[in-house]
This record gives sequence, C-alpha cells and structure tokens, in this order.
Amino acid sequence: MRVLLLSMPFGALDRPALGLSLLKPALAAAGHKCDVAYAFEPLVETIGADTYQWLSDDVPYTAFPGDWCFTLPLYGRHPNRDWAYVTDILRDEWQMTPAEIRRVVQVREATPAYLDRVEALYDWGRYDVVGFTSTFVQNLASLALAKRLKRRYPHLRLVFGGANWEGQMGQALFETFEFVDHVCQGEADESFPALIGALAAGRMAPRIPGALSRGVDPVGARPFNAMDRLPLPDFSDYFAMRERLVPDLPATLLMETSRGCWWGAKHHCTFCGLNGEGMGFRVKSPDRALAEFDHVGAYPGEMLSVVDNILDMSYFGSVLPELAKSRLEQPIFYETKANLSRAQVRGLRDAGILTIQPGIENLSDRVLKLMRKGTTGLRNIQLLKWAREYGVGVEWNILYGFPGETDADYDETFAILPKIAHLQAPSGIGPVRIDRFAPYFETPEAFGIRSLRPLRVFDHLYPVADDVKARIACYFDAEHGASLASPELVARLGRAVEAWRGQTRAELRVADEAGRMILTDKRRGRPMRHTLTGADRLIYLACDKARSIGGIAKTLARHGRDDVSEDRIAARLGDLAAADLVIESGGVYLSLGVFDRYPAECDPVYSDRIAEEA
Repeated sequence: MRVLLLSMPFGALDRPALGLSLLKPALAAAGHKCDVAYAFEPLVETIGADTYQWLSDDVPYTAFPGDWCFTLPLYGRHPNRDWAYVTDILRDEWQMTPAEIRRVVQVREATPAYLDRVEALYDWGRYDVVGFTSTFVQNLASLALAKRLKRRYPHLRLVFGGANWEGQMGQALFETFEFVDHVCQGEADESFPALIGALAAGRMAPRIPGALSRGVDPVGARPFNAMDRLPLPDFSDYFAMRERLVPDLPATLLMETSRGCWWGAKHHCTFCGLNGEGMGFRVKSPDRALAEFDHVGAYPGEMLSVVDNILDMSYFGSVLPELAKSRLEQPIFYETKANLSRAQVRGLRDAGILTIQPGIENLSDRVLKLMRKGTTGLRNIQLLKWAREYGVGVEWNILYGFPGETDADYDETFAILPKIAHLQAPSGIGPVRIDRFAPYFETPEAFGIRSLRPLRVFDHLYPVADDVKARIACYFDAEHGASLASPELVARLGRAVEAWRGQTRAELRVADEAGRMILTDKRRGRPMRHTLTGADRLIYLACDKARSIGGIAKTLARHGRDDVSEDRIAARLGDLAAADLVIESGGVYLSLGVFDRYPAECDPVYSDRIAEEA
C-alpha cells in the first residue's frame, strides 16, 4: 500500500507532527510505502509565515479562527452565518480590532485557492490511502480537502485520527462527514498499521480495535502499552519543509518518554481533559528513553520539548543522571508535578531540563484543593524559589473561576504577591474551561455544574443538529450552582500579575559565608540589607523548605541546636515575616531568599536534607 500522511493548517510551523513522524517508520517496518507532507506550505507561501503563526499561535485558539477560515470551502458561502461569527466571536467575545478581523477574513478568502494548489501539488493517483492528523485547529481544513479528494479521486481511502476524533467526537464526525472512510481513535500505533494491512489484503471494512469503518460495529480503542516498541520518530519530512519554507525559524524538537498521567490515574484534576481515554500511565525504560534523547537531539532544533503530561519520578535516579553526563546541545522542556524537592530541581538543571511546566495554576490552598492538584500554595512558591535559584524556567498561569471558589479565596494570594515579586511571574491569568474527558464534563453534577453546552463558537463551525454538535464539541459552557470569580476579582488579578511581570529587577538575594548570612532585598523601592547569624541564621536555613515551627525545631536539634526553643523560633519567625523574608500559611513557614551559591555548599543543614530527600 502507498500511504500519504498529511498535516493540514493550522499545524505548527516550528515543530514536527510527532504522531505522523511515528507512523511513518511503523508503516515502513510493516512493508508499506509512506510519505509525510506538511500540506500547509502553499498557504504559508500565500499569506506569509507571520500571518500563519499569528493565526495559529496568537489568536485565542478557543475562537477556532483557523477552522472558521475553512468553513468557506467546506460549506460554501453563507453571508448571514459568516457575519455572525465575525460579530459574535471575533468582535464581541474576543474584542478583536477591525484590522485583526480583516486579517482573519483575508485568510478565509484565500482558502479555496489554497486547496486548489494542494490538489495540484501531489500526484494523488500514486496513493491508495490518505491519512489526516487532526489536533486543535486542523479539523475543518482536513475535512475540506478530504471532501474534494473523495469527489475527484474516489479510489482513495480517507482516514482520520488525532485528538479531535477521539471517543464520541470521532463517532459523531464520522456519522456527519460521509466522505471519511475510516477513523483511528485514540493511540493509533497499532490500529493504523493494522488498518493499512487489512486494506492491502482487500478487506475494505475491517473490524479493528480503535478503528471505525463504514458498516462495521466498532471495537473500542486500546491504549498502547509496549512503549519501548515504538519506533524512533522520523522528522526528515518536517526539516525538508522547514528548509524550503522557513529556514530561519527556530525549531522545537518533540519526543515522548511516557503516556498518560500517574497523578491523574489516582486523583484526576477536575478540569483536565488532556488524556482522553488513555489516562493509565505507561513509561519507556531508561535505556530506551536515553536512546531517543540521542536520536532526537541529533536533529538541528533549538529546543527539545518532551510532550509527556508528567515526568516519571523514577527518572530522577536513572535518566536524568545520564543526561547530566551527556548534556544534549538543546535545552529540554518537561511537564512535572509542583511538589519537587530541592535535590530534584537541581537534578533537572544538571540534566539540561531548563524549562518546566509544573501545573502550578493557583496559589490558594482552597482553590488548589478544589482542583485536586495535590499541592499547596507554599509548595508552589517553594518550587518557584528553587527554580529561580537553579536557573530553571517555569511556565505557569493563574486559573480562576473553579466551581466552589469565592473571591475570599484569593485574599491570601493578594497579600503574598508583593513578597514574591523576585520569583518568576505567571504568563497570565485565565478562566478555567470545561473540557471533554475532564471530571467537570464527565460528572458535572458532582461539582454543581448544570446546563452543560458546547461553546458558542461551535454553532459557527458545525451547522448540524444540537445533539450532534454536543457530541462533536471539545469545550463547553455551563451554569454553576456555586459562586464564581467576580469581574472585580478578575480585573484585580490581571492588574496584580501585570505589575508582577513588570518587576524585572526585583531581587531577594542571600549570601551565606562563614556563618554569616546577608539578605539583600530589592523587591520594592530602596534596597535593604538584613544580617542573620547564630540560631537566627539556622532558623532561616531550616525553613528553606516549608516547615512548621515543630519541624524547624527538630531540624535544628538534629544539628546540635536543641537549645533553641519553639518559642524562640516562633518569635524570630514573626520578625522575619514582618520583614517579608519568610511567609506563613496555616502554621507553615517558608523562607523567600534566593541563594547566590547553591546551599549544599553553605551549610550541613542543606547537604543533610538533600541526601535525605534524594
């Protein structure tokens, strides 16, 4: 069989399509010929790389602007419906300027001619199967081309897969768009090669787990568990496209070392719909993971982004030490949990993992509990502090509007924000969203959520019956029985985060030499200096990790200072808190200073604790 795999607009310009890059070598191993095409090339050439990236990266993706652009070739021109999208979504909901709206409309007007060019670009007669990957804003572009291909090249078998076609969404889309021949739902590492093999053998409607075929009762998708059996990704097609189209654009390499989420399998975060029907955690062996780092790192990318939902904690004792020895040329990105130890943050830095996304999302203990995040506000700040110290960047946002929260839940956050101005600020703030597959969607009544309905934008993308639309949609609106964030709170949060992001020179530095600690505070106005010695210094060292007064006393006693009473500790912590050098929450204290030298070199308290936590 000859297969063409397509990534349509608005697939990323700056990174390869990982799924296609895995399926190509898998098909080759099964004896099939496979090409991968980044079919958005003609569109980029027409509208320019800047406009393409603006539309795919900068315009809010829940406005689905890229999908709306392809409603023209897919459904035809419908002036009233088209204008309704412009006014309801672009102008009123997202408050785009007239110039920005014109820019979107100009792209939409270019899509029919773009599809003409794609048709002329490939020799469709050479292929037996065309496969479309559809994630985020790729669905309507893929459907628009597929509709043309089925009409003009009826011999082609058209197969869809990707996150947009998972579960009920894929079933509803399959029923709605009859020119689609097959769907591979969920992880297609086994189902897609099996489908191609069946088609090659002349079975046009095979019954394969995870595959939908016309006239065949479906068999549910199965997660792929043999992670070490996955092929190494082939990015050659992406880099050939990039060299032709955008040779100067920095490229991000992609790889995976696990699938699913070990935290979500135990405590599914209430708003997370990322894993669809594949939450169970599966991980590659250390040897295989390291081989893949070597393989992917050999490509000419500027950064290596691991797409895992969460870092496997066992890697701190296996994969990360080996990465520290080899040190790839590219800095690495990983998603992690927020409750890491200091030693683990240092391990990330040593391994070249210089950017993490730890799922901080809020600093309120009560809101974090509503999310089921398994962390606290102080632990989140603790991670920000250690990451700053070790030079590890943190990607995070503040989310608000969780069912059950109140404005009062943010009182402590507003009090804390000026004290942590020297730590990495969030990228911004945003409302929580109800995603398909998240607990908020699966069991809304448990959270006081009612009247679940697709976001308004889906009315403009899928002109189908409401019940079908509800099955196709991935994001939802609802009414909440519990109070939500007030407009005043949202505005105040926005101002506070904007002010934080503007304090680029804020510092709270700690120099510790020969039993004398000097803290230099440049968080607000004129710099201030504080000097700590003796027991005061040890108290400050002991609450480098968030601890209670009793915990601090035990730490000091282990180091021969059982003469420091809890009353003395409480009094000194009160002084330090008054100077905003430590913060307290629920009887737990955390020091805020960032050390000039790694504290393992400063005091036995640190080296002992690092060994203990490691």
